[in-house]
Amino acid sequence: EKVKKIEEDGVAPCSTLFIATLGPNCSEEELEQALSQYPGFNALKIRARGGMPVAFADFEEVEQATAAKDGLQGATLPSSDRRGLVIEYARSKMRKPD
Repeated sequence: EKVKKIEEDGVAPCSTLFIATLGPNCSEEELEQALSQYPGFNALKIRARGGMPVAFADFEEVEQATAAKDGLQGATLPSSDRRGLVIEYARSKMRKPD
């Protein structure tokens, strides 16, 4: 029986990642370029929350999302005026477009 591992922040691993500390000048293309080097990358949505953008990145499989999360955690995008990326599993999967 497979037991779901719960992360320190209380969120179970999921195929959608939540990405914060992007900085105000981050473009969708820039983030997509970083994510697309990981197999299984599907879609990206950026939301401006209180002026600071956050992103959701969707992958085919949880394992692929985990590889991207581990690989990009703390990475600094060229446009960033902030510390490195903070990446967590999203609380729920990104809805697939109908």
